[in-house]
Amino acid sequence: ACSNAPGGSGDSYRRGLAALEQGQPRTARIEFMNAIKSDPNNGRFRIAQAKTLLLLGDGAAAEAEITRARQTGVPVAETRHLMAHALLLQKEAQQALDEASKAPPAFAAYAARMRGRALLVLGNDAAAAAEFDKAIAAGGNDPDVWIDVARFRRGSGALAQAVEAADKAVALNPRSVEALTLRGEITRNQYGLAAALPWFDKALEIDPNDLNALTERAITEGDLGQMRAMLADSRHVLELSPDNAMAFYLQAMLAARGGNFDLARDLYQRTGGALDDEPAGMLLASSIELQTGNEGQAIQRLAKLVAMQPDNRKARRLLASAQWRKGDYAGTIDTLRPVANSPDADAYVLTLFGKALQKQGDMRGASVYLARAARPQARSAGLLAEPVDDSQLAAMRGTADARPGEASLQIPLIRALLARGLGDEALQRARRLQAANPGAPDASVMVGDALGIKGDYAAAVQEYRKAANIAFSEPVAMRLIEALRNSGNSAGAAKVLELFIQQNPQNVSAQILAANSFMQSGRWDGAIAIYERLRLRIGDRDGTVLNNLAWAYSERGEYEMAIPLARKAWSLDKANPSTADTLGWILYKSGKDKAQGLTLMQQAARGAPTDAEIRQHLDAARGG
Repeated sequence: ACSNAPGGSGDSYRRGLAALEQGQPRTARIEFMNAIKSDPNNGRFRIAQAKTLLLLGDGAAAEAEITRARQTGVPVAETRHLMAHALLLQKEAQQALDEASKAPPAFAAYAARMRGRALLVLGNDAAAAAEFDKAIAAGGNDPDVWIDVARFRRGSGALAQAVEAADKAVALNPRSVEALTLRGEITRNQYGLAAALPWFDKALEIDPNDLNALTERAITEGDLGQMRAMLADSRHVLELSPDNAMAFYLQAMLAARGGNFDLARDLYQRTGGALDDEPAGMLLASSIELQTGNEGQAIQRLAKLVAMQPDNRKARRLLASAQWRKGDYAGTIDTLRPVANSPDADAYVLTLFGKALQKQGDMRGASVYLARAARPQARSAGLLAEPVDDSQLAAMRGTADARPGEASLQIPLIRALLARGLGDEALQRARRLQAANPGAPDASVMVGDALGIKGDYAAAVQEYRKAANIAFSEPVAMRLIEALRNSGNSAGAAKVLELFIQQNPQNVSAQILAANSFMQSGRWDGAIAIYERLRLRIGDRDGTVLNNLAWAYSERGEYEMAIPLARKAWSLDKANPSTADTLGWILYKSGKDKAQGLTLMQQAARGAPTDAEIRQHLDAARGG
């Protein structure tokens, strides 16, 4: 039969093209497969299948189809751009660059995109930027151009410009699953988790089997605490891609959150090591190892992660905890020092750091941190930056001044200046960084931090708002809330916190901040509700949560609830003066055991001799 006969290869080919038009490449792949089966030497069919396989991310199969198309007589020049794409998907960046460089002008936009992507992999960001500019010039109405440009801009920190590019891609092709999914990813960073879901839903309405959209929605559902939905999407992913590492990672994370660490370990092992060098994978694997007796392996992995991401507080906490258990007190101190010296260090960090100093014989230093642990300050979102000495600061200045256009050198210098209290110079440099990178939220954050150090909180609020309009992330939200409070706008701070929690209902930092606000204003019911929700998520493993919950119950006179919680908090963190004071005061005030209560309050006063509230409780008990 001829290729255009009913039911022949021509019909399959046309159905494949229609499926692609509808954004359903998996259906198109089957149709083109049928067309090729009927007419294996048809180069046009082979090229259509290659393009479909590229959409599905199968570089090896796409390369095979392109090679066969060339063998059937399709000119090599007409396939250079496609071959470059196939090679890129196989992590052959240099070969892809060489291939794309030979593409004729007819495929200039596609080839420029491939060169840009290859150059990014090869570490030449400046050359990549030039190629993406060429792609825009040659194909400004091509949605695929704007998708790649949006990814590049997002990766380079120009988030405002990334949003513009993603919006352009969606406007040019509203049925592009790739564009919709990317817009969802950017929205997740820009506004929060809840705002991102509709974008993924829209993409999956067009193609219910798109792996990337399914995976990104599952990640978002997991972060929102929608575990059933996340599990359903991850299972769907595994039906389509039985070895999908991210799906197994998500299921391992769910098992770990449920306390089933043996299952979590088995599921993570099924990722086949694909995520072992990714921060999220390293953190989850380390958590599982700590819970299953492989502390040495966890320490190695976490040390590598902290070296990669010095600002990763979760990694530092886990590493320090593992070092403490191993008796490595010097290592514990080194790991926690940048966090413990920051103004927003939590009670756990301060207590562990203080206990490690005690083990090293530094009793005076330990008392300072244990006193801070007794009454932790309200959380802020300062980035980790240890003060540097004069020679280090001079070296950082020299390097940054030699390459003024590199934000990666300017930001550490500005942080170091802030840590040294050099607000004027920090502000000057931060403003230059902001002028050079108007779409980068980090630049506005740096300006806000410098203004905050100088005490100009109202101006800092405006800078943090600029950053929040681009990326309403936890660090930005926490800074904005703190600056609003410091400028006297408590109502504005409460609105920002409420909005952030609406978008990120599982965010622990925001929940604790909200609970602290309730505690400070004596709204015990609100504090109890939040702390009880946190207990459901993390169990009875956080001494600070249990301590504060016990206090809230005691203020309502519910001592039968308060005392067991206070005892548990104290047993978890006996060196923390706050837990000793809370249990002691509740035992004394309730009349359940005044003698033990007095003993505990005396212990708390010795651990935090400058804490006025602890001293007040002890004096009241002695006077009573």
